[in-house]
Amino acid sequence: MCSREPSTAEFSTDSTSVTDGTSSDDRSGDAPTEPVPMPRGMPPQRDAPPDDGDGVGSWFDSTVRRAGRILHENYPQLERQLLFCRSVYADAYVRGARLRYNRRHPAPIDPYRVSWVDPDRIVRISEPSNRSRFRRVGVVADGDWDRYGLRFRDTDVFCAFQRRFEDGVDWEETAFFRRITAEIERGNERWGCASPSAFRRRCDHLDQLYETIREHGFLSQRALLESGVKDPIERRRATVAAHVINDEIAVDVGRDGELLFADGRNRLAIAKLLDVEAIPVLVFRRHSRWVALRDAAAAFVDHGGTLPARLRRHPDIASFLEATT
Repeated sequence: MCSREPSTAEFSTDSTSVTDGTSSDDRSGDAPTEPVPMPRGMPPQRDAPPDDGDGVGSWFDSTVRRAGRILHENYPQLERQLLFCRSVYADAYVRGARLRYNRRHPAPIDPYRVSWVDPDRIVRISEPSNRSRFRRVGVVADGDWDRYGLRFRDTDVFCAFQRRFEDGVDWEETAFFRRITAEIERGNERWGCASPSAFRRRCDHLDQLYETIREHGFLSQRALLESGVKDPIERRRATVAAHVINDEIAVDVGRDGELLFADGRNRLAIAKLLDVEAIPVLVFRRHSRWVALRDAAAAFVDHGGTLPARLRRHPDIASFLEATT
């Protein structure tokens, strides 16, 4: 059952139960004895939001993807056209999700807006989702998906990056590399790779990505495209919007405003290792209790109120405050 919506009077002082998006110290606490495998998506039924008629959308999305794969396998010369069609479809979905959300909630969202945050503010992982990235935009969900508990730094992905770039070990010596190659050898495609040799080449590209970010700084996807700097792990996209939705680091927002890792593990790991001051992120899923507070905050501001600093500093609050000023 969803919690009640906060009254405007509750914004007169800072609430200790609501964060400004900052979690507990990213570098504190006991690390597990062994790195934890980065979790994959959960079964789709565990991610059905109350705000979204998900069944038809999931069916249509899977049908479109299946048709695209069949066409590409039989007519590879149509790849550019298929990418464009896919991008148009995804952009239409995102814009529709934005329209539906903003009709229901007084605090609007802009799915393409990036917020710049300290990467150390992103400590824990959100419960994984099987949805395509563009279909996570505007999702409002209750439940305990924001209490997943696993820290990003404790995953085998981050530990592999740390061992590679701080200790100088070969990728092959990391638990992450051994896990992924074992899964590929069992017939599963991982990280877009169908063979161990392809995954090894992928790791070479991660080396290049690290050096690119160290040399040029951490750029948003729009800035990266405008700069002409080559992205070593770039996938072919038909539009700028497709680059933003698919390739920017993404976070979910928990019930108390905590920023939770949702996608973009390579770039987030590198940003943490290089002590980057701020990174661009998109917001995907929001907890229903956070949305209730966010909407009440918007109503409070509309009536002339001033939010406490703790809330004003939160990137998901600052986004609509900037849009209304």
